[in-house]
Amino acid sequence: MVRDVADDQAGDLACDTAGVVSSGLPTVPAAQVVRAQGTGAFVLDVRDHRQFAVGHLAGSVNVGLDDPAFVDVCAGLLAPGVEIVVVGPVGPAERAAELLRAEGLGPIVGRLADPGAASVSRRTCVAGTGTSTEPGTVVESGTVSRPGADGGCGQVVDVRECGGPSPRGALRIPLDELLGRLVELRPDATVTVLDDDGRRSSTAASLLRACGFADVVEMLAGAPAVRPRLRLLASA
Repeated sequence: MVRDVADDQAGDLACDTAGVVSSGLPTVPAAQVVRAQGTGAFVLDVRDHRQFAVGHLAGSVNVGLDDPAFVDVCAGLLAPGVEIVVVGPVGPAERAAELLRAEGLGPIVGRLADPGAASVSRRTCVAGTGTSTEPGTVVESGTVSRPGADGGCGQVVDVRECGGPSPRGALRIPLDELLGRLVELRPDATVTVLDDDGRRSSTAASLLRACGFADVVEMLAGAPAVRPRLRLLASA
């Protein structure tokens, strides 16, 4: 998914942005980040999954700095030598860069403060405790079925860490195993990622999209009683 980037390119990107510095990390314009993506750079969005849902750079992967397993998740996704652009406010981005460098990851070539006009998001919430009010998720008797863009039921991937039994028809894949088990999923069919709070599903869904899975949605279970028990989040 991510190719190693030559050291000279990493240096070029850092030099090009060296004059635009608001912190220890150079600020990289969105257009330049997109070009770097095209040559193998990994765009790591460390914002909260709710902020990521509002707008993010296409192809970026969301691992929130608030995730207690932030370092472990990143280490499972990245190999040393892969160029990284961090997305987020100054403080969290610098902290993330510090943790990544301590793990031997990088180089960290800069920070994208806000995807801005380059951002995309199609995430929507569908309220309901059983059947959604539009084509979406049906949860009944422990079975998950979602009519996908291909006209069939989507593939359901349960990434919950401490959740109960997976619904019938769902495939339990812990987040740290997802990259190694992509071969178990069809990239041309809908993938529904099941999670409790949206943190891990945001990482999994954004990773799947970055790997070429076109139709990925998130389904959250176990929401507080004052909210719908199940919400469908369709993400770009």
